[in-house]
Amino acid sequence: MNLRAILAILLCKFLRFVSRVLHRGGTAMPGRFALKVCPNLLSILSRDVKTVAITGTNGKTTSSRMVEQAFADAGLSYFANRSGANLISGITTEFVMNSTLGGKPKKEYAVIECDEAAARRTFGQLRPKVVMVTNLFRDQLDRYGEVTHTLENIREGLKAVPDATLCLNADCSLTSSLAGDLPNRVVWFGIEQGAAPSRAKPEISDATHCIRCKTEYEYDYITYGHLGGFRCPKCGYHRVAPEVAVTQVISTGADASDIVLDIFGHAHEVHVNLPGGYNIYNACAAMAAAKALGLDLTKAAQSLSHFA
Repeated sequence: MNLRAILAILLCKFLRFVSRVLHRGGTAMPGRFALKVCPNLLSILSRDVKTVAITGTNGKTTSSRMVEQAFADAGLSYFANRSGANLISGITTEFVMNSTLGGKPKKEYAVIECDEAAARRTFGQLRPKVVMVTNLFRDQLDRYGEVTHTLENIREGLKAVPDATLCLNADCSLTSSLAGDLPNRVVWFGIEQGAAPSRAKPEISDATHCIRCKTEYEYDYITYGHLGGFRCPKCGYHRVAPEVAVTQVISTGADASDIVLDIFGHAHEVHVNLPGGYNIYNACAAMAAAKALGLDLTKAAQSLSHFA
């Protein structure tokens, strides 16, 4: 490791210490200064860490914590950016704090929530083993503008990591389009028709027209928003059958849901310890990541039952 990287690590650790002593937080700022000293510091520190990166407009934090719970229950040595500092500066700080002064990782795995706008700059340095893209919704994108602009940020970031396995929401026509021109292996997740109450047409949609040919989509069913069984009557772009699929919603309540997940042909009854259809999607995404990472799926499913 070069001298600039060592100096950047020392500076970051010092600034983090001072920030904590002064009760100033100290999540993004130390990494920002460290990157000024060594712009490729994250690339150096992430080299020997097996990372799963989670991005998208909705569900990043919950999905990240679900994956983290699966890691903890599997007894894996990992760290995560729980502070919510999900830009490259905050992510760099977490990697520095989980590295020795010589740049060697203290943990084998990392669960990293990454802001969708930061994916373009971050993924190439982070080199994640798995990337989960939850969905894209316009209501969370006021700070970035058009939803297609954010989609392109993610796409450009993924171009730098062709060996990463992608976990993509099959029910989201926007995130699904990422698979069209990327060489990455994909694990699809989604909710099957008839598994949960649905509508025939979206009430409010962020994706009314085909992202490829601009023809209006037809839907076999809608789970919520623009998620569901979309298809383009002109160019044929359509929902892919997911390998990790909710085939039945057994019950839903004010605090939790019980579902049946089919994971590559094997059914698992899963208790999701959070309410709402969006958290069923988050659980489905977490199980897709567990499959992509080679975790024990029975244990991973059990971890969702006591996730809080």
